[in-house]
Amino acid sequence: MAAEEGDDFSARLTRAREQRGLSQAEVARLAGLQAAAIGHFERDRRKPSFANVRALARALNVSSDFLLGRSASMEGATTAFRGEENLSYHDREHIQLMIDMMNQRRGDGKV
Repeated sequence: MAAEEGDDFSARLTRAREQRGLSQAEVARLAGLQAAAIGHFERDRRKPSFANVRALARALNVSSDFLLGRSASMEGATTAFRGEENLSYHDREHIQLMIDMMNQRRGDGKV
């Protein structure tokens, strides 16, 4: 299924970023990209590599299929907990930091 005009990668990226309440700089940091790259992608001046699409999808908690126009719904990224979709991006990030800390403690032999 091809993306409709006005609903291409750049439009979907912008919509996902705005719905998540993130700035271009925040998305860039989360995806490990330069802030200018996000602006180029959103203005359709450059096309992202497949690796960048995956990084953006992960940073925005959407599926790559949504960004690429293969899925109409932004949902589809897996959620770990019931009700997670009702949390803000920043709340989910805080929870992920706690999970990472627990995993690190476990790896250090501290349980």
